[in-house]
Amino acid sequence: IENPTIQATGMKQIKGLLDDHLKPALMPEMKKDPSGVLGMKLCSESAKGIENAYNENLPKDSMVRRTALKYRNPANKPDAIDVEVMTDLQTKNNFNPVVIEMKDQYRVYKALPTLKPCLACHGDTTIMDETVKEIIAKKYPTDLATNFKEGEFRGVVVSEIKK
Repeated sequence: IENPTIQATGMKQIKGLLDDHLKPALMPEMKKDPSGVLGMKLCSESAKGIENAYNENLPKDSMVRRTALKYRNPANKPDAIDVEVMTDLQTKNNFNPVVIEMKDQYRVYKALPTLKPCLACHGDTTIMDETVKEIIAKKYPTDLATNFKEGEFRGVVVSEIKK
């Protein structure tokens, strides 16, 4: 749907999580260790906590979360609406925000491309660092989030705003 106010609110909340919280925590680890081991440890131990802490500071009618068709953490498993939206985004190779109106809420979806630093933990498993692969196997035995190529659709960040 077209709803510039909801889209702007949702994108501000998404940008806050990504640019003000997750990236500042992750990027120094990736710079220190391009193999991805430190980044993988940070994500597996802290990303969900960072997301939860961020949500505690949002208005009570809002929540931001991450999900993907090929998810790593079962806590980020998409629901049916997420799957429908992401399938459409992926099929159309669309990285523009999408606003969905539901009965009791709006959802704003921001598609994420796979960027070069992401490949350390989400790229080709034949060249991935062995320690990264071990961490993934141990912490996420049902992992689906590898073998991406740079620029491919990786997943979404969703802002949910109650009506």
